Amino acid sequence: MNWKYSSIIVLAALALAIWLLSRAPFNPEFYTREKIRNNLFQIQSIDTMKYSRDLARAKAKDPNFDKVIDAEMKLIAGAGATHVAIGTPYDDEFIPMLSRWVRSARAHGLSVWFRGNFSGWEGWFSYPKIGRAEHLRKLEAFIRKHPDLFESGDIFTPCPECENGGPGDPRNTGDKAGYRKFLIDEFALAKTAFSDIGKSVGLYASMNGDIARYVMDSASAESLGGGILVDHYVSSAEVFGKDIAEIREKLGVDIGLGEFGAPIPDLNGNMTEAGQAKFVRALMRELYLQSGDIPVVNYWTLEGGSTELIRESKPREAYSVVKEYFQMPSLSGIISDTRGRILSGTEISFTDGSFSVKTEGAFYQIFIPPGERKLIASKEGYKSFNIELPEIFATSTIIDIRLESTAKKPWYSF
Repeated sequence: MNWKYSSIIVLAALALAIWLLSRAPFNPEFYTREKIRNNLFQIQSIDTMKYSRDLARAKAKDPNFDKVIDAEMKLIAGAGATHVAIGTPYDDEFIPMLSRWVRSARAHGLSVWFRGNFSGWEGWFSYPKIGRAEHLRKLEAFIRKHPDLFESGDIFTPCPECENGGPGDPRNTGDKAGYRKFLIDEFALAKTAFSDIGKSVGLYASMNGDIARYVMDSASAESLGGGILVDHYVSSAEVFGKDIAEIREKLGVDIGLGEFGAPIPDLNGNMTEAGQAKFVRALMRELYLQSGDIPVVNYWTLEGGSTELIRESKPREAYSVVKEYFQMPSLSGIISDTRGRILSGTEISFTDGSFSVKTEGAFYQIFIPPGERKLIASKEGYKSFNIELPEIFATSTIIDIRLESTAKKPWYSF
């Protein structure tokens, strides 16, 4: 056979093979689904400070208190939390009590968020006040002395609401630079200490919302791992969502919630149980709308105080609201065209226009709140794809989507 005709045949065969491959159906299982989130927020926590800190001395020698701890852990795990925030101080006196809380958390499948401190920082339990240098020394010694308290997956806040103790609020002292440097020094010290004991513990600085807004800067926020937490209580859910977005924009990092809850009587007045549930639902809705940029949330608190989710061991209506969001199911899958080729830049939205996500690649995921059952997938140049979910939708589900092009097919199309 003439070499010229042979080359033509080879090229034709190659072109046919490429065309056939382009027509071959795309198998979504080969496309990575690594981005699937099991929860609406990466870290979902409920705080126990009113019991784990405030009763740390009073219940130190009460063995029956373990039953109370276990009951709290059962309720927190049952709400769908990934972590429990424990506020027991780190002084030697309180290590046995802290260990009791940690053991119970492990037994209930919860990771621990260490949100305690050294009593001298704010003068808890009549401890003498300490300053920054001593806090740094104590912090390193605490982590290295008690490696068995920690497990990989826990998170640790070196100095919660640090502005409330030590040398004082930087808005009053004027020492904003010193405040920022101290947080960064603590972060670096704790990071090294946890690495040295072989534990992968996440580190988050938390502060009042106004400190984040008026004292922090973007460079300091980046030095704290590229994300900070605000402990934020507000008069309305609208203000809540607006504040979080504004602080994120100012600092250029993800903003999580170190504390939130309601009601705070000075801000919200007194609320009925139903009124609290309605307000908490509105707060959770604001968090939902920004959930892609909020890695961490911590409801304050489970029991004790005006914001409590349970009273006398009985869950209140607001507990069910938090549970609803912490256990929210999602819809996810791969988006391709009718030939099986992956598509990016598709918008998945609820038909009422209340919320949408836009894909960067072929994978999509959207969490489904109660009452939202109709969705639409849309992309320029393709017909929209409608999805209607069953009224009872409680389990995360995978639905792969294939969009049909609106372009006219050429006459030679097969």
